[in-house]
Amino acid sequence: MNRNRKPKKARNQIRVLKNQLRIRIPWGHKCDMKLIAPQEESESRIDVAPLIDILFTLIIFFLVTSTFEKEEKEEQVQLPRHGGSSLTNKERPFYINVLQDGTYRVQGDTVDLDHLRVMLIDRFKEKPEQRVVIRGDAKAFHGQTTAALAAASQAGFPSVNIAWDTSSIE
Repeated sequence: MNRNRKPKKARNQIRVLKNQLRIRIPWGHKCDMKLIAPQEESESRIDVAPLIDILFTLIIFFLVTSTFEKEEKEEQVQLPRHGGSSLTNKERPFYINVLQDGTYRVQGDTVDLDHLRVMLIDRFKEKPEQRVVIRGDAKAFHGQTTAALAAASQAGFPSVNIAWDTSSIE
C-alpha cells in the first residue's frame, strides 16, 4: 500500500473540486494549488483548567482559615462543664485562653497579665462592640480567669463571657 496515497474520501473530494474548478491536471504531475475540503463544524468545548485552578484556590483558602480559628481555641484547655447553651453570634469573638498553669494565650501568643491589658485596650479601640470570650481551663486557678475578666471589663468591653463546656455531664 502506498503511504503517500490519500484516503478514498479525500481523493473523491479532490476530484469533485477539480471538476468544479475545471482544472485539468494530467496524472503524474503535481498540483501546486492547495485545495481545501470543507471542514465540519467542531463542537465548542469549555476549558475546565481555569475552573479547576479556582476550585483548588478556594479549597486551600478554606483550609488555611479554618486552621487559624482552631489555633485560637487552645485544645489543651479543658473547659468547666455547665448545663447552659453555647454562645452564638455571627462576629468572631476575641478569645483569651487561660491555661492550666495560669498563663494567658491570645491569638497563639503567650502573654502576661500586663501585656494582656494593653492588648485588650488596643482591641477595644479597634472594635468596641466585639465580644470577649475567656476560655479558662477547668484546672486553672480561678484567680487567673477572674483577672482576665477584670482586665477586659477595665478595657471597656461591654460583653465579656466565660466559656463553658456544654456537653452532657457524666
